[in-house]
Amino acid sequence: MVEQIVAHDYICVLFNFGGCGESSGSIDMRAWYEDLFAVYDLVYNTPGIDPYSIHGVGFSAGGAIAAKLASLDHQFKSLLLMATPADLAEILPEDPVVLREHFRELGLIQDADFPKNVNAWYRGFQELKPVKWLPFIAPRPVGIVHGEDDGVVPVAHAYKLFQAAFTPKKITLLEGAPHQLRRDPRTTPLIIDWLKEVA
Repeated sequence: MVEQIVAHDYICVLFNFGGCGESSGSIDMRAWYEDLFAVYDLVYNTPGIDPYSIHGVGFSAGGAIAAKLASLDHQFKSLLLMATPADLAEILPEDPVVLREHFRELGLIQDADFPKNVNAWYRGFQELKPVKWLPFIAPRPVGIVHGEDDGVVPVAHAYKLFQAAFTPKKITLLEGAPHQLRRDPRTTPLIIDWLKEVA
């Protein structure tokens, strides 16, 4: 995906949040915000990069984190949300221990002592509400892409995000697409088209 985007003369930064991919640590929404801020700060201060031409593209909970940062830092030029929940609290299990054990099974929590306070850690997820932050991103463009067959984040969340965002905004629903939009061959062309449209 990144190679295709870079081939269109964009500079692209790809990273894994803590606990994901090759990144150390464990999944933690408050720490993820710090992760994204650190990456954004690095890009913003990199010589040769126009700090006023930074676009955010986020997948799932990463999109929720990006929405929060974009609402607070007005240097983002646009935001593209892929399979992003409108309100994480709506899709969480009621018991924080169930969520913790689910992430342990997925390998996103490897430290036996994490989290120190499961209720505080759980609240970090509950606090992620992009539907409340999107109005503060205007007048910068917001794009929403969602799979119609998303079994993790129901497609209704895409409509809620679209309704919350001010213009300019755009919604794209992918027929037959599941939650993992990175694996859908239509995703990368959509990102490239979005960047061309809002650049």
